[in-house]
Amino acid sequence: MKIYLLNPPFVKNFVRSSRCTWIPIAGSSWPPIFLAYATGLLEKNGHKAKLVDGTVGDWNLDKILNDVKEFEPDITVVYISLDSLESDVKVAKSIKEKAKTKIVFVGPWCAIEPEKMMEKYPVIDILIRREFEWPLHQICQDQNIKDIGWLVWRNESGQIVTNQDGGFMNTEQLDSLPFAADVYRRHLNIKDYKQSSLAYPFVDTLTSRGCAWGKCTFCLWPQTIHKDAMFRMRSIESVIEELKFIKNEMPDIKEVFFQDDMLPPGRLKDIAQAIIDNNIKMEWSGYAKTNLTYDILKLAKKSGCRFLHVGYETGDQQILNNVDKGEIVEKMEEFTKDAKNAGVKIHGDFIFGLPGETKETIQKTIAWAKKLNISDYQFVVPQPHPATCMYKELDGKGLLTEDGKPNYPHLTIDQLEHWRFEAYKKIYLNPKYVVTHVLGSWNDKAEFARLFKVAWRGFPKLVKALVKFRKA
Repeated sequence: MKIYLLNPPFVKNFVRSSRCTWIPIAGSSWPPIFLAYATGLLEKNGHKAKLVDGTVGDWNLDKILNDVKEFEPDITVVYISLDSLESDVKVAKSIKEKAKTKIVFVGPWCAIEPEKMMEKYPVIDILIRREFEWPLHQICQDQNIKDIGWLVWRNESGQIVTNQDGGFMNTEQLDSLPFAADVYRRHLNIKDYKQSSLAYPFVDTLTSRGCAWGKCTFCLWPQTIHKDAMFRMRSIESVIEELKFIKNEMPDIKEVFFQDDMLPPGRLKDIAQAIIDNNIKMEWSGYAKTNLTYDILKLAKKSGCRFLHVGYETGDQQILNNVDKGEIVEKMEEFTKDAKNAGVKIHGDFIFGLPGETKETIQKTIAWAKKLNISDYQFVVPQPHPATCMYKELDGKGLLTEDGKPNYPHLTIDQLEHWRFEAYKKIYLNPKYVVTHVLGSWNDKAEFARLFKVAWRGFPKLVKALVKFRKA
């Protein structure tokens, strides 16, 4: 069977293959990691699969349609998002007009009212409402469609059928998936992807599925594609084999990013120790909470850890409690000091507009973020998707705009956007930051070049945004 797997084009620099959708200020992008795993699994089982990322390079709708016509797929898999849904549907319709192909929608947003989506968009033949690699594999193996879990599909009469819940991949199945890095190498141009905190070029991979915490009320993946799933890990042996593969077969790669929702202390320790034991000389980064001890951070650094991405979110304890973050402000400060002492850089994520937010708490968070004096910062406004607890809370109180954005009586969405970009200005133009991180990296040519490129790509957009929201 021939399967065309598509991350469809939308607006320039649009990021869909992440835990939210946005257009990054510094032009960052992620490869379509779930589609990559699905592609590898299909190829492993004898199918001819092609992975295309329409959000990067010179891809556009016309080029994709010509590509589809030449490939002649039996099935076209489209990774969708709510923000781009109308465009995604248009792409799918155009493909179906060009080729006799079944259309399968996948991705976290397919867990949000899937039957309504099927009713509204007749172009969809099948929708997979959870982790999709294995159900897609079963479809392509011509298993009885009625018996495949997590599917919503149309029968011959055009009726919409919702199948029973399915399972989630276990360790053995996760280990059996071909390496995402290998799929990237053969199907994509890895140099199309950049991240502000990562060395270029980088590659990302998953060593686990699901979140070991999984309670944050705003987070998309644990409440959609991994909803009700346990935290599942690949074997350490599998992870190490992939790192060896990247080292040997992709020598241009400067850094590996572990795309896991988070690396719990024990898991991070085991990976770091295995990297050391196998004498793998490679820089890596990943997501983590602030529950890592100094000893684990030192071990991580010794193994090659360069950056940890940490969701600080806010400096207000009550807001942390409101979103069930499971963090304590003082503990986050202690972790940050330990990370600096261990030599691990921190990319901090902050959110303006969580329940309980005020102008005063935003100003408090900006001041606190400056005090942390970490290497990289990201400020965003939350995206309360309909499946999340945060959406239900805000929607129930009438605190969302028509397009689902947070909008408080004392803080409009435009005001939140204003404070978001104001935070970037106050942080990155702060003399202490410039002296510590920019001038302080003068002797580290790679780090200085990275910061220069981030500033070059991001500063014009920052100025434009500050002008746009200056009256908010």
